[in-house]
Amino acid sequence: MGSFFSRVQDRSNVTKDRQLVAANMSCWAHGLHCIRRQHTDEAKTGRHTGTTVNFVLLGAAGTGKSASGNTILGKKHFISRPSSKPVTTKCQNGQTKINDLHVRVIDTPDIFDDEIGSSVRNKHMNRCKELCESGPCVYVLVMHVSRFTDGERDIMEKLEEDFGSEVSGQTIILFTRGNDLQQAGIGLEDFLHSCQPDLKKMVEKCGNRCVLFENNKSGSDQVEKLMEKVNTILEDQKNL
Repeated sequence: MGSFFSRVQDRSNVTKDRQLVAANMSCWAHGLHCIRRQHTDEAKTGRHTGTTVNFVLLGAAGTGKSASGNTILGKKHFISRPSSKPVTTKCQNGQTKINDLHVRVIDTPDIFDDEIGSSVRNKHMNRCKELCESGPCVYVLVMHVSRFTDGERDIMEKLEEDFGSEVSGQTIILFTRGNDLQQAGIGLEDFLHSCQPDLKKMVEKCGNRCVLFENNKSGSDQVEKLMEKVNTILEDQKNL
């Protein structure tokens, strides 16, 4: 009798898995970034164990996108070094697993640079979107905590033009050079409270989802804080 019920349960799980795959494929085929909740363990933990989530690192050259990508991956995968010219010249990606979540980190050149030609920019954009086709995306806007440039003031408008008007709901602002604030005796909340009005508007538009990274620091605490923000975005997407 136990064997019979085991076979029935196995067939039931297979059916559920097939339905889940079909539902995810349907979502992505229509360009929707969503995750279907899996049963049992995932329902209890809130973790999306069967899906690869894309972390798209965006921002100006020199802000620390590649170094932040390496911190997230937990290894030196992307080339990151001091330079007077951009080091990252094409979209690259690396994969890891964080808290049972499959993560693809996509490092990008400065696609918002007004000095690059439209054909080069479109090439970067198309490659970035190709890499994101296989799953939901979280956009990580990387900025230097001690520097807010004129070119970054309208970066959210450019993001909306390229990725859609709802991109702010999928964006986390990652401030690098966290040690600068520590040396000044300032916390992230105090920094955000007193920052420039344009930056404050940007932060508010992204739902106040901000994290502070010090890429020369070892340890996973800062990545865990990033994942907390990521999970809120994924949960919101499931409830759309």
